Amino acid sequence: MYEYAGNMHIHSSYSDGSLEIMDIAAKASRAGLNFIIITDHYTLNGLYDAKEGYQQNVLVLIGMEANETKNHYLCLDIDKEVKNNNENPQVVIDEVNMQHGIGIIAHPFEKGSPLFADGINFPWTDWNVHSFQGIEIWNFTSQWKDHVTSTLKGVFLIFYPHAALPGPCPQALAKLDEYQCRGEKIIATGGSDAHGYSMKLGMFHLQVSPYETSFKCINVHVLTELPLTGEVKADREMLYAAIRKGAFWIGYDYFIDSRGFRFSIQDNDKSWQMGDTVPLSRHLKAQVVTTAPARVKMIKNGKEWQVSSGKSHIFSNIDPGVYRIEVYHRYLLGYRPWIFSNSIWVE
Repeated sequence: MYEYAGNMHIHSSYSDGSLEIMDIAAKASRAGLNFIIITDHYTLNGLYDAKEGYQQNVLVLIGMEANETKNHYLCLDIDKEVKNNNENPQVVIDEVNMQHGIGIIAHPFEKGSPLFADGINFPWTDWNVHSFQGIEIWNFTSQWKDHVTSTLKGVFLIFYPHAALPGPCPQALAKLDEYQCRGEKIIATGGSDAHGYSMKLGMFHLQVSPYETSFKCINVHVLTELPLTGEVKADREMLYAAIRKGAFWIGYDYFIDSRGFRFSIQDNDKSWQMGDTVPLSRHLKAQVVTTAPARVKMIKNGKEWQVSSGKSHIFSNIDPGVYRIEVYHRYLLGYRPWIFSNSIWVE
């Protein structure tokens, strides 16, 4: 398998981001990323202006983020703009599906901050929807804002944002498990929601969600069976196919890069990866590899099932269910959330 690190959910000057796409790509290149996905609000103008493609050795893909006041929805792998429908997001979901795109519910439990843009927030309010492809469980900017409860704390979090990002949103993770336990193959995603804009905290004017920092934190690591070719159309299709399947994990790469993580279920000479469905047999075992010593939790049907410590981890007694992995690395006097995988399904 070939691994490619990228960052999803990014805003440029085509909407409310502070930089042009070319400059964002340059920062992603310096951060060591292989691809980025631009998702400007309500527009695909970056795509129409031929900004999609390789820039600074980074593959720039362009989607959009639909809806304004609530029910924000990331629309990927589409070529026509999707109209906003704040009150009936199912219409937006259906339009993305008509284009055979990938739709992701963004920052669904955002609370906002009284000190940030007059407390505005953008939660997901309609859980009667169906046929979407993913839920964003870890969002840099959204979760950062939720923790800005005072001017002093806001200034602290500008300089040390990691304190506001102690792991995925618990409610979003629980919602993902709820859907998966019902048999729906919803993928988990994470994103920076990078804007690079300034905000006023009391007498301070400070930058929020700077691209440089965001690209070192919540990234996705996609696995493909073949290497990228350098040809935009083929590589675009390859990455989106892997994302649609769920063949990737979310890594908080700032303290320890999560490159090299692997999670598979094996049966003698056969092996299945994230996003796969596995036929049940008596000899199934799960294998997890981490590049640094870590505490690894195997989550089965939304519940912690087995725990292992070290760099190489084997889990046996695999029976029907949905399995995902959470990894925590040593940090200061405890453990910090590091890697959250997508699931493998055992029938």
